[in-house]
Amino acid sequence: MTDDKTKRLSVYLPEKVKVDLERMADETGLSMTQLIVMATHGLLANYGAMGSSIFADLLSAKQRMSQAMEQQRKLLDQDKQTLQDYYGARADEYERIYKREDPDYQQGLTMLAQAMTNVVRGQRVLEVACGTGYWTQFAAEVADHITGVDIRPEVLQIAKAKPWPANKVALCVGDAYRLEQVEGEFECGVANFWFSHVPKNRIDEFLEGFHHRLGAGASVFMADNVYVPGRGGELIRKDDSEDTYKRRELADGSQHEIIKNYYSFEELHDIFKPYVKHLNIFVGSSFWYVSYKLE
Repeated sequence: MTDDKTKRLSVYLPEKVKVDLERMADETGLSMTQLIVMATHGLLANYGAMGSSIFADLLSAKQRMSQAMEQQRKLLDQDKQTLQDYYGARADEYERIYKREDPDYQQGLTMLAQAMTNVVRGQRVLEVACGTGYWTQFAAEVADHITGVDIRPEVLQIAKAKPWPANKVALCVGDAYRLEQVEGEFECGVANFWFSHVPKNRIDEFLEGFHHRLGAGASVFMADNVYVPGRGGELIRKDDSEDTYKRRELADGSQHEIIKNYYSFEELHDIFKPYVKHLNIFVGSSFWYVSYKLE
């Protein structure tokens, strides 16, 4: 009995390639298998004649893509570090923004606090980017327990000095993109004035990590700024970035350029709707918020 040396190969074909092959098969009367065999013979013949040089363009494109991805990663890391440095330096003066002498602004803050407490009431809460604990203090009044995480120890030091209700608040250093490292069980998540600092190409990464850490059925509340010309520093757009930035000056005179993205009602709907059910969106003159339950 002669050994059968023929091996059956399983090859994954992208959907577009399948569609193109089907069209070619219809037009030529050949089967898709025959077309694939012919293409393979052609590839082997070219490789036999010219060697790996036939892949030069592909390899060069792959290398360029790899270099571009590495450059993008470095830029993201740089933006992240800049943001961390800014909030570390700003720790002592951070809460001054909430004392703005503007009736509409103050009314908006009150509205946000009320909307948030309605969501977190009686829940075990994970608060991302808790900062100095400004929003934590409202949540702690009604939540069963709240764990606040922030990347900067300077702001946490200020937060920890506040008179928290006994056994209801835990504050710890944590990365918003590494929430699996935060201990505890949670029924609710809060992230106020953080979303605008998430690069647009990391939104899915953040939301998926946040949602996974909370689990199915959890409630979420997020709030942030609406763009108001002239407020909060100069708005900067860059040709090589889909994100926008703000140039800000601290009390010590130091200048900082931080990522700060703003969103319309429609943009917020498009971002959050694929992830959630019972999505509620509010966009006012100074602030927006979203609240929802996870599928």
